[in-house]
Amino acid sequence: MAAVMERTTRHRDGWLGAEFDRGKLYWDFTPAHLHAIDALMAKLKDDPRPFHQVGKADFSHPALDADLAALLGYIKTGPGLVVMRGFPVGNYTPAEMETIYWGIGAHFGIGCSQSADGDYLGYVTNVAKASRGYTTDRELSLHTDSAEIVGLLCVRDAKEGGMSIYASSLKVHEIVAREHPEYLAVLERGFRCDRRGEEAPDDAPVTPYRVPVFSEQNGVLSTRFVRGVIDRGAEALGQPLADLELEALAFFESVAQRDDVRLQLRLAPGEASFINNYEILHARTGFVDHDDPAKKRLLYRLWLMGDPPRPMKTEVHLYQNRSGMMGVDPQPGRGPR
Repeated sequence: MAAVMERTTRHRDGWLGAEFDRGKLYWDFTPAHLHAIDALMAKLKDDPRPFHQVGKADFSHPALDADLAALLGYIKTGPGLVVMRGFPVGNYTPAEMETIYWGIGAHFGIGCSQSADGDYLGYVTNVAKASRGYTTDRELSLHTDSAEIVGLLCVRDAKEGGMSIYASSLKVHEIVAREHPEYLAVLERGFRCDRRGEEAPDDAPVTPYRVPVFSEQNGVLSTRFVRGVIDRGAEALGQPLADLELEALAFFESVAQRDDVRLQLRLAPGEASFINNYEILHARTGFVDHDDPAKKRLLYRLWLMGDPPRPMKTEVHLYQNRSGMMGVDPQPGRGPR
């Protein structure tokens, strides 16, 4: 096993959900912010560009810029989780709302595609015969995504369920180190991961390298975890995980799910969570949709690359950018309305 990383360089501590100050969780758009959005959208009204070509400069306004810059600092160096309230989802068409959401996100990072198909917004909704977890109504376990900052904007809520769950992976690391330090070397060594069919034509479907769950670069601790791709990678290789690996993964998941570790909340229409993805695990409870298709649960998912990028191990960067999917031009069509 590789030597356990030196932990004296940890950049900051995480938080326990039971102790999280919910008063510091929410950030509200002010009337001045909303007037600025109206003015920006008026300028973009006749702009022929698709939403993903709108940059930060296109969505810059004196009433917005400084406040969004401060909020980015809170996301990147504070708790790593914020819920923005007051997105004007009822005042604009779906296409206009996509532009607004993308334009706000451009203040936090560089928008990137979320699959080899080049979809710049993920539409989190229940789709018949879906293959990806976020397009189903089932429960999703705690995991990370493949971008530095991840946003979820609630456009329409579910009839029941669909609660959002978050956990600080920095705190999970601290608990693992304290209660079962023998598991750290396993999690830091990492696992060969399934690429979910999004590998480049000349790449193997399973990474030839190990992707660490915990890794440290330049004193910054990052977490990359999706249990399914670890299990499918081992199965595809015909190399069952060792007992110690299974124990380490099970303990990692059990810590993240502890009642005092995780934080649960419900996103209402017009609310968007933004998380520092490599420091915050996220999940969702299952949900029941409305009978009316026009009222089906819908969230917009946004993936943002850091500018400048977060320092991370090469293996994490490689897996994050599998098949070069970040930045490819999208296919025609802009998803469900």
